[in-house]
Amino acid sequence: MIMVLADTKDGRILSERLCKKGLKVLATTVTEYGSRLFGPGIEFRTGPLNKDSLEQIIKENNIELIVDATHPYAKDISETAIAVSCKCNIEYLRYERESSKTEYPNIIHVKDIDEAVNALEKYQRIFLTTGSKNLDKFAKLMHIGKYLIARVLPKSEVLKKCEDLGFTPENIIAAKGPFSMEINFQMFKEYRADVVVTKDSGAIGGVPEKITAASKLNLPILLIERPSVNYPNVVNDMDKVICEICNRFLL
Repeated sequence: MIMVLADTKDGRILSERLCKKGLKVLATTVTEYGSRLFGPGIEFRTGPLNKDSLEQIIKENNIELIVDATHPYAKDISETAIAVSCKCNIEYLRYERESSKTEYPNIIHVKDIDEAVNALEKYQRIFLTTGSKNLDKFAKLMHIGKYLIARVLPKSEVLKKCEDLGFTPENIIAAKGPFSMEINFQMFKEYRADVVVTKDSGAIGGVPEKITAASKLNLPILLIERPSVNYPNVVNDMDKVICEICNRFLL
């Protein structure tokens, strides 16, 4: 059986394509919502993973291959999967979505959240499109008088987190992306953003549409670079990933 760490849209697509090829797939997601998006024929396991639980799943399901299709910023689970694959002596394959490529000159590159927060101190109205995971670090900017707009998933626990951090309904946009260029444009304009903050989540994460919308308003984009992970085997093309797996398991 093949395990796909699949808590992303491309992870779901990859799992479904492998299943349609006739392969047995066990997909993992962090949330119940993520598991409900899968089509029929795919087994799944819901909940956070650590080394012990991942190793147990591998042994119980006779996993022969881990395909890591997690988010580019999910560094911890990727490093956990690499370590466990070595311990269990099974193959690890990373599917890494392509980075966003653009010639827009008004992009500010930062290495991590802390560097992003420091760079944002010179802006007043800050439009965050980075989700809720590190929102507590950005929220500190409100203590020095900055106005933050947080675009987050419309989930009760996420909204509660926003409220606990001091966000009010006026500066929360609860909506599920990715968003078109036109919607981004209208949001950035309506909230009078001075800067837009995003991660390098690639095309499937809607980054090109954010950059195009920002460019039409001549807004700077603060781009948080992907964390560095020493992947032992990484492929950026989904068709190539599927071909490699099929050649191994179906021939």
